[in-house]
Amino acid sequence: MKKFLIFTVTAGNGHNSATHAVKEKLEAMGGEVKVVDLLHEYCDSKTFIWIQETGYGIVCQHLHKIYNAFFMHFQNADPKKANKSPVQNGLLKMYDKVLQLIYDFQPDAIFASHFLPCVMITNLRKLYPIPAKTFSFIFDYAVCPFWEAATGIDYLLVPNESYIPLMISKGFKNGQLLPYGLTVSEKFSKKIEKFKAREKLGLKDGVFTMFVMFGGGFWSGNYKIVKNVVNNLKSHEIQIIVANGKDEKGKKKIDKLKVPSNIKILNYGFSKEVDLLMSAADVIVGKAGGVSVTESLNKFLPMICCKKLPEQERVNVEMLVREGAAKQYKNDRDLIRILTQILNDPKVLVEMRANVARLRKPDATANLANDMFECEATYPEDKNIDYSVINKQIKKLLKTKPNKA
Repeated sequence: MKKFLIFTVTAGNGHNSATHAVKEKLEAMGGEVKVVDLLHEYCDSKTFIWIQETGYGIVCQHLHKIYNAFFMHFQNADPKKANKSPVQNGLLKMYDKVLQLIYDFQPDAIFASHFLPCVMITNLRKLYPIPAKTFSFIFDYAVCPFWEAATGIDYLLVPNESYIPLMISKGFKNGQLLPYGLTVSEKFSKKIEKFKAREKLGLKDGVFTMFVMFGGGFWSGNYKIVKNVVNNLKSHEIQIIVANGKDEKGKKKIDKLKVPSNIKILNYGFSKEVDLLMSAADVIVGKAGGVSVTESLNKFLPMICCKKLPEQERVNVEMLVREGAAKQYKNDRDLIRILTQILNDPKVLVEMRANVARLRKPDATANLANDMFECEATYPEDKNIDYSVINKQIKKLLKTKPNKA
């Protein structure tokens, strides 16, 4: 039986969602899969964990201009100075545990849903053999900072061929880059006829249906959108599906809204059937993280996104708008303008769906899993490794040697 190791980092839901998608596919193909949350399993710095899990969301939502400036500054980092990357110090106490895990489990291939494990494998491979082929993906349609410190992995999935020159400028080689698209659950690639999805949900066929999904937590915003639509589009027959995720307060406020008879709202908390909800909708109004965008594209679903976004999502939306697969609104009034345009002119949605169909790459997870199953790793028989010195070796390495993949 082939063995696979997956590293994830809980920094937003997207990384864990990608982890689950790949795990699900590998297990369906008969593989043995071990999933490790890098920080929760091995990091003893509560500050570093807080920055990744909580601080990131706070800054993106409330200090997005500062976050975007940070993002763009480090996005342009010199690959020759990757050893000085700000992420390096936070990883220094975990190298011994990661290498021991790899040698003990002996996976044939490794998948990382975040760049941090890729940085660690890049550094470890300069001192120790890691026979398992290592795969990752850039998880957005923008190239996030710090990938220049992770060029020692074997393969990196990118959205399409146009991203290859950019990743080469980060220090990757052409043969490492796989233009498969981004990995999400395969259920988003399975077609559910719109009329069947609506029938299952108790919705009318032939009525404009929008799906509102901002998730909750730091990303709450559903109530404001639904209230805006209800108050300003009373003359239209509309169906609104809402997935509130962790935003229990927002869900309760939507439940209490007074809605005219020509507007129907299906208001959910956390839903495990987002693929079905997407299949029933004509458009989705929501965030623009890489996973959310890919799920929407795979479901042939045009997007409507807000203006105030963290830099990587701004770039995601910029790409979608440029390609005609999404529209972006800057305020409440602008959202109503866009929805009114769509309601009054059916051709708008037809064109957007055609552009979505052109962009989607629904087979990324299957292609990745197939490649991983072709891997076969042979580990050194000599297990006489002094794990107590590894972290010091890596620290010395980062101070004395350039980061070459």
